[in-house]
Amino acid sequence: MNNGMKVFTGFSLGLLAGAVAGLLYAPEKGDKTRKKIKKQYDKTYKDSMKKVDELKTNLNKEIDNVSSRSKETIDHLKEAVNYKN
Repeated sequence: MNNGMKVFTGFSLGLLAGAVAGLLYAPEKGDKTRKKIKKQYDKTYKDSMKKVDELKTNLNKEIDNVSSRSKETIDHLKEAVNYKN
């Protein structure tokens, strides 16, 4: 797991834990508290999925870049040794 993913995971869990703890200590009825918890959960989930999609996109771009550079390197090596198919 890379550092960016660790930070994101820690941040998301901390945000969720803080929201739940804050709501549990609030002096409101259980129904209202549960609705708030669900609303916060839904928001955190949505934000997390958005971030996961961004990370996937960035990872796919990086994979494409590495693949392209690898192909270029192989082509240069083939030229250097006069490789013929």
